Amino acid sequence: MQLTKVTLKDIADRANVSISSVSRALNKAHPDAPVNDQTREHIIRVAKELGYRKINSSQKSNENISEIKVGLILNNVKAKYQDAYFSEIIFGIESELLNNGITLDFTFEVKEIFNSNLFADFPKENLGVICIGPLKSQFLNELAKQVPLVFSVSGLPQKKLDCVTVDFRDAAREAVQYLVDLGHRKIAFIGGGSPVGASMEEEERTLGYKDALKANGISIVPEWFCDGKFSLAKSYEAMAEILRSPERPTALFAASDMMAHGAYKAIKEAGLRIPEDLSVVSFDDIEMSEFVSPALTTVRVPKEEMGRTAVKLLLQRMTGKLPLPMSCSLPTELMIRNSSGKNR
Repeated sequence: MQLTKVTLKDIADRANVSISSVSRALNKAHPDAPVNDQTREHIIRVAKELGYRKINSSQKSNENISEIKVGLILNNVKAKYQDAYFSEIIFGIESELLNNGITLDFTFEVKEIFNSNLFADFPKENLGVICIGPLKSQFLNELAKQVPLVFSVSGLPQKKLDCVTVDFRDAAREAVQYLVDLGHRKIAFIGGGSPVGASMEEEERTLGYKDALKANGISIVPEWFCDGKFSLAKSYEAMAEILRSPERPTALFAASDMMAHGAYKAIKEAGLRIPEDLSVVSFDDIEMSEFVSPALTTVRVPKEEMGRTAVKLLLQRMTGKLPLPMSCSLPTELMIRNSSGKNR
């Protein structure tokens, strides 16, 4: 059955309950933390109204799956569920779990893991967590001491942990090379880092930008190298600052579509045209990027498929079909649209 893109958070918001309550209500196998009948009926009714469908438990392909407990770990639960990029990954995870008759058992934030031993009372057999985003290796390795299976999605490949991601560095290099091939040599950059992951200087898309410039003998202009903090407002400010520099770039590479959208506003407010005066290329290919004006040239990341693949591999690890950690890198694609053009 095809699922509409409804997440547990959508149901929680509509039902005015927590995400964990929704998970427990949709999965009856929670004797340790039950939901009262009235609340469960309310949640199920809301889920049906929103078009959320769960596969019947009798359809499970493996009897052991009924004992599996899977949860998410994010650096900021509310922000990630609302983020156009990460919500696609979460949808893929939830959908693939439901295809196997499983719902999420819990959703924790990184800070909760640091401050307490949340997994002390969890049965360790058939327990797995999926960590979303570029979390530090130190945190993931410490978490692996508490949980048998730790899976990283959309982060850096880990030597001893399972991971599904894309080659952010090479995809960014390819995107910037595309601008160079269009004749651009004055290419600005707006990137971002993470308090729980890599700094902007160490972030893979930053490194890809630098790789492309170095390969073409192009120097980085400090005034054109800015931190947009993966924020609409901060990227708008960063682009405005770039345009106030003594010399204007002819192109911009933004490390996320959201930052490119912020840059769009600053470019247009400066009276400049995209791409006639300034070409823009970005990264992510969130849904709205095809519909902004002009449509954004960007690297398409298979976000939903990353989530689905993580669940497939996690279940194979749990059922013993994959004896060793698996690192999987999915392909990206540069979607060429109207925001990029030849340097005039």
